[in-house]
Amino acid sequence: MNTATNAASARNTVAAKGNWLAKLRALALHALNLHLQNCAVIAEAHRRPQ
Repeated sequence: MNTATNAASARNTVAAKGNWLAKLRALALHALNLHLQNCAVIAEAHRRPQ
């Protein structure tokens, strides 16, 4: 999943429509991307030996 592409797509959607549903979609995509980044950091921390 490419976070840069999703973020750009979400911004374009908000700019094109400008309604609350598009803003909600953009917010949900942003939250999902942050969650996936957080999961990747946790997975990397568990993968490395202490």
